Amino acid sequence: MRKIAGKGTWLVVMAVMAAVVSAQSATRSLEGLVDAVIRNGPGNQLPAHLSVILGVSALEQKTPVKQAVMRDGYTVHTFNVCTANHRDLVMLTYNEQNHSSKAYLVSPAGALRKAVYYQAGDPANERSPADAHSDFLIELKFWTNLSASGAAGTGAR
Repeated sequence: MRKIAGKGTWLVVMAVMAAVVSAQSATRSLEGLVDAVIRNGPGNQLPAHLSVILGVSALEQKTPVKQAVMRDGYTVHTFNVCTANHRDLVMLTYNEQNHSSKAYLVSPAGALRKAVYYQAGDPANERSPADAHSDFLIELKFWTNLSASGAAGTGAR
């Protein structure tokens, strides 16, 4: 039997354990949010071009969704559940000051599948996972915290 020694080793083990617990709680939180949005969220549609870029539609057509919308200062956060496939989740952030949007296609487990960025009137540009990672985690935390607190409403606040 091998002995694990050193404070550094224990810190690494604790960090890994924290990441696993955090990922599991994010998954549970998204599942609850998805269920609430499907039950209570108003119907809306993702824009046709965004639907194609994200891969939720093969044709350039609007995609029906159920959604939750939250306002945070000059930022509008939207959590969308595609009605045809509840496994296609789209989180959007819209900055009202510079008219820019970031969109993330997410799995129910909270994994980033695709990310895009666009300015009003301009085409959407796909972002690399490395480029999108930090702001995606902020958006994921925004929604999982709201879901965990029970404050995730379906109307703009």
